[in-house]
Amino acid sequence: MRLKRHKDYKRYMNMYCQTFHFRKPYQVLVDADFIQTALDQRIDLRTQIPAVLCDASKQMVTPCTMAELRSRGEDASGAFIASKRFEKRRCKHQTAVSESQCLAEIISTTNPHNYVVATQSKQLRVQFATKVAGVPLLYIKRANMILEPPSEMSVKTVKKLESDKTHVSEKELQALKAVKVTAGGKVSMDVKIIKKLEEKKEHRKQKLQEKKAKILKKRAGPKEPNPLSVKKKKPKTTTTPATTGTTSTAATTGATQPAGQSRKRKEDGSDATAAAGDGGAPDKKKRKRKKSRAEREATLGSGSGAVSGSESS
Repeated sequence: MRLKRHKDYKRYMNMYCQTFHFRKPYQVLVDADFIQTALDQRIDLRTQIPAVLCDASKQMVTPCTMAELRSRGEDASGAFIASKRFEKRRCKHQTAVSESQCLAEIISTTNPHNYVVATQSKQLRVQFATKVAGVPLLYIKRANMILEPPSEMSVKTVKKLESDKTHVSEKELQALKAVKVTAGGKVSMDVKIIKKLEEKKEHRKQKLQEKKAKILKKRAGPKEPNPLSVKKKKPKTTTTPATTGTTSTAATTGATQPAGQSRKRKEDGSDATAAAGDGGAPDKKKRKRKKSRAEREATLGSGSGAVSGSESS
């Protein structure tokens, strides 16, 4: 692409962005004939279209264009496969309609979605150029992709917007109508128009005051803390007194053992329940001491019994 042409294309797209509010990436509606000619001329649309528009773009295809490519048969099989790579743009037609009608309905009279139309049909290009303002048009000519300059209608709309910005607005004209200059050079104001202007000002002031009052009502009163910054309350758990292992074992042993054995152990002082009541099982040393003491008493008792028997005899 030549440098001069590139500069022109950039200027065109800047105009569309400023006046018609086009956004990047540009949305490009691609025609069936456009895809076919690009395939015949070996043009990569995904790289060439952004180069012409001087920025990123999204290639889009309607279901009606895909239906038309499918209807052409094997001759357009390559173009149909290429169209599958593009993004699909839904249309309102449940059954396929002619491609020109589908594109015309999408663009309508104002091009509300800011589409760039890439088509090879002259009829569509003339229709969009004469009836709709702000529609960039692309077409292929001798293996070169060309962006048409803005149409007369779009240029007129641009000039109108610029004149509206520079000229006096309607409100200012109403204020100027109220002013009257007499022959003597005295300036006087029309009373009726002044009253209307004052009423409008008061009405605006009341609206502003109402808005401020609503804001103050919302702000009045203490604010609650941020729930994310506050710690959550821990749930209270009721704790039951845990029974010691010794008491439980003692209870079980007392329940299972017969009464005779428990009495003997009580007499000997080696009962587990008594030990548990004293505060725990006795140590091994204490047990040995008790056993030795019991043995001594037994031996002493047997000796005294023998002596008493000899005396009686």
